[in-house]
Amino acid sequence: MPVALLVFFLGIAAATVVLLDSRDGREVPRAFVESQQQIAAGTARAIGATASQSLSDLRTVAAPRTSGTEQMLDALMRNKKWRGVSVLAAKSRTLVATRGEAVPIQAVPGDVSVPTVASTVAANGEVVLIAVSPLPGGQLLAATTAIRLSDADPDQVLRQSLLLVTLSGKVVAASGPLAQGRDASAEALIASAGKAASGEPGFVLGTAGEQVQPTLTYARVMPSASPAGLDLAVVAVSDGPLVGTDPAGSGVVPAAALAVLALLGFVLVRRYMTKPVVSVRADLLRLAAGRLDTRIRASGTTEVARIVAAGKACQDQLNDDAERERKTPGTSARIVCFAVALSMFGWSAGMLVAFRTPQVEIPGALVASMRVQTGKATEALRRSVNDGLADLETLAAGAKEAADIKGTDEPLRASLPELLVSQTRYRSLYLVDREGSVTGEVIGRPPLRTAQPPARDSGVRQQNQSGRVPVIFAEVPLEETTLIGEYDLDHLRVLLSQVPGHARVVDPGFRTIIATDGFVAFEEVTAESLRRNAGLAKNGSAVAEVHQGSEEPAVVASAAVLGGSVGRLGWTVTTEKPARELALPENQTRRYAHLLALVAALVTLFGYGWILFTVLGPLRRVARAADNLVAGDLKSVIYPQRHDEIGTIASCLEICRQAVVDGPDRLGDVRRPSGSATEPTMLMEPVPAPRKRAPARAGRRR
Repeated sequence: MPVALLVFFLGIAAATVVLLDSRDGREVPRAFVESQQQIAAGTARAIGATASQSLSDLRTVAAPRTSGTEQMLDALMRNKKWRGVSVLAAKSRTLVATRGEAVPIQAVPGDVSVPTVASTVAANGEVVLIAVSPLPGGQLLAATTAIRLSDADPDQVLRQSLLLVTLSGKVVAASGPLAQGRDASAEALIASAGKAASGEPGFVLGTAGEQVQPTLTYARVMPSASPAGLDLAVVAVSDGPLVGTDPAGSGVVPAAALAVLALLGFVLVRRYMTKPVVSVRADLLRLAAGRLDTRIRASGTTEVARIVAAGKACQDQLNDDAERERKTPGTSARIVCFAVALSMFGWSAGMLVAFRTPQVEIPGALVASMRVQTGKATEALRRSVNDGLADLETLAAGAKEAADIKGTDEPLRASLPELLVSQTRYRSLYLVDREGSVTGEVIGRPPLRTAQPPARDSGVRQQNQSGRVPVIFAEVPLEETTLIGEYDLDHLRVLLSQVPGHARVVDPGFRTIIATDGFVAFEEVTAESLRRNAGLAKNGSAVAEVHQGSEEPAVVASAAVLGGSVGRLGWTVTTEKPARELALPENQTRRYAHLLALVAALVTLFGYGWILFTVLGPLRRVARAADNLVAGDLKSVIYPQRHDEIGTIASCLEICRQAVVDGPDRLGDVRRPSGSATEPTMLMEPVPAPRKRAPARAGRRR
């Protein structure tokens, strides 16, 4: 065990050098790269959500179709989002009817058995999204809309650009500084990022300058309505700040200290435990074998010295020598074990103190990147809630036409299950009467909304300001009823997960509506830094700053939910990210140091704990039995208890005790059987079975 512990500790020392001393220079912090990756992924999700929403709108209009083709196309063109709509023959792809701009028929997917979306680049270089939905009678409904890339943040420190590229690396849309012009090196980096986007999201670093290094992150556009994804990817380009990493040699000193402590502990354990036990075992084996002239060597370990004293006392009595008073000075093996273990625990504690939470310097570009990240997530939240209302309005408008013809709202009710399946933002869909009571079947989970008269106009509402769960819903009034769609808070919480740190949505009274971590509904935010930051965000743009708290600094960012019906609720997204949780070089070094300290402490606890309880415990019990033997107790049997060196010592003392009681003839009686385990096994011939005798014949009865 001491050898195994030495190997473990030397391995930890080597890991200390590798993990704490392998980063020398300047690099872009991982926290900045992760933030930019979230921005690229969020922008790609926004474009994908637009594509999915367009397909949902098209499918909603086509599903309850009762009028002719011309009327359907006219209804679609009244929605200003569509640039052109057409009805095609599914097999021949010939035009049946069209409105607006010509639909690029060559870009329509070959097999359209289910609604799908695709993208193409027009002759003028503009990216066009094509939504296609099958119609009864072997026809296809196709509509085109423009794909709009969101504007890059104008922060001069960040110098961010957003680019929409094809998977072949061709730039089809751009915003920010790189929209004005790109040199050959930038074109090559962007092309490589676009080609790599066909796989997993990632990043590419350019040539480092004195203070910054170009950082490119990429993510493919993957609409939920098109599992195969579009032939598009978003590339976010920004100037990553170069920050200093740990100086060379920062891991050598703690590694050397641990190696010295491990070697010293190994020597001490060998000196005060292993060698004394082996020596006294060999001497007592000779004495128990009958060699009364054996020289029993003294020991500097207290426990072993007590056993030696018992062995010499038995030897004196067997040799009829005068008994002598023997002292058992020395150092206790348990004290040595405790001292070595404490030194190792001290090293772990020293690592925790030396690499405690530092005053991390947060680069300004990282703060700006987290501000942009918060703004993008807030925009995704706003768009999802407003799109939920738009879905209900589109569904109600399409169903109204069918209701006018059939005189019933059954077409609308029949469309609700499909909408719930296609859009995960809803938890339940149902109709209520003028008093607010549910009429008919509830699609989804039971309603949380309590019965109250609905509003006369459509919009997003928050019913309660207190209670166990916030009730958020969209309502669209019809002729006699109102269509209600309750939002799923888990879906909204997932949208907030794009925000760094602990994020929450608060209302104008700073009461919590949703949060990414555990939260109590309508709990008031009391932190002054969050309230002040959220107040600044209500002016219209996202804000972020470094808050120097009482314990440690943190990045605080906020963005108001503005625009559309949800903007009337006065929500604000706030987030807080402690500096110690950022992926900065100082934090990475601290985490590695704490991990090494924990591993060393666990090895010490289990290693020396095992020695203490499985080696020193039995040794001390044998030493107590030896004390009784020296004190004249010749009746108590000394049991070995273990099949190891300590068990052998106990057996030898027991033989010596029996020899003192019964005479020297007892020496050597208790031995292992002759022969060794390496000798071959003798194969004995089987004993032949006894020969069966023939049954005797029955004699005549005379």
